[in-house]
Amino acid sequence: MDITIKDVALKANVSIATVSRVLNQSKPVSKAVRERVLKVVGELNFNPNSVARSLIMKESKLIGVLIPGIENTYISIFVQAIEEEFFKHNYTTLLCNTKRDTDIELHYLKLLREKYVDGVVLLTSAPKPKHIEFFENNAVPVVFASHTDKQRRFSSINIDDYKAAYDATRYLIQLGHRRIAFFGGPRMYVQVIRRLEGYKQALTDHGIEYDEKLYYPLDYTIESGYESGMKLFRQNDKPTAVFCISDMVAIGAIRAADDSGLRVPEDISVMGFDDIPIAKSYLPGFTTVRQPVYELGVQAAQMLLKQIRQKEDYAPEAKILPHEIIIRGSCIKVSL
Repeated sequence: MDITIKDVALKANVSIATVSRVLNQSKPVSKAVRERVLKVVGELNFNPNSVARSLIMKESKLIGVLIPGIENTYISIFVQAIEEEFFKHNYTTLLCNTKRDTDIELHYLKLLREKYVDGVVLLTSAPKPKHIEFFENNAVPVVFASHTDKQRRFSSINIDDYKAAYDATRYLIQLGHRRIAFFGGPRMYVQVIRRLEGYKQALTDHGIEYDEKLYYPLDYTIESGYESGMKLFRQNDKPTAVFCISDMVAIGAIRAADDSGLRVPEDISVMGFDDIPIAKSYLPGFTTVRQPVYELGVQAAQMLLKQIRQKEDYAPEAKILPHEIIIRGSCIKVSL
């Protein structure tokens, strides 16, 4: 018969919880008790099974982190922050790259549930009905990062996408730009919808008519920014500015401008979003909307840990972090 944690606890004359604390080094115990437990572990040749331990202690010290991809620096910074924060609290993160595919996301969620993870952080701007159904039917603590759940069914953390896009567009208008293209994303994403709404409202508030031809739905990639830029910059009636939904898209747009014989910012202003590290060192440096990406990861981890510890006493939160317009060299004032 396999030796169990109960056998160790019985022979060491301590509780199961104390054995778990010694093995996981999760909470302090006296030196004498630790030595006694470890001696029994050696005598019984006990090799604790992580799944069995999680069933007994109702914790696995594992956290699932679902991300849509790894190509965007924004996501890399988020993952770094969240892993570092969980590690401080003796949790291990299981990183799952879903490629924005709902079937893959649900596959990972079911797998994580089977691994008895203590909680999940889902980086998504738009939880789908199947996500909501999964978490309603499974008692798995979750935090949605880069999303705002106004109904507070689940905890979420984000910036105000509408206000950020409004402020960015207004800044370009204040520089004198009247024809401003928006390199957005697929309108199936709430984040895209909110930023598009902010862009439109800023135009309306300054007496500028929205032009559907200046909206380019694309992915959050350099390649998409480049392809859209090449299409836009071939037109005779070119805009004087482009507002991009991410800095990665802005890189592509700037390259497209260069390949089209346009200078940034002298011939076309380009504004980014996120303020990833390359935004400062790229030439010209991006004027962009700064998201506190690292802080987003840290606070998402802290929210989930709070939820895990408080259990039924926890009330879902909807945190909004501040954004900031960072002015660099990719945007210039134009004559009215």
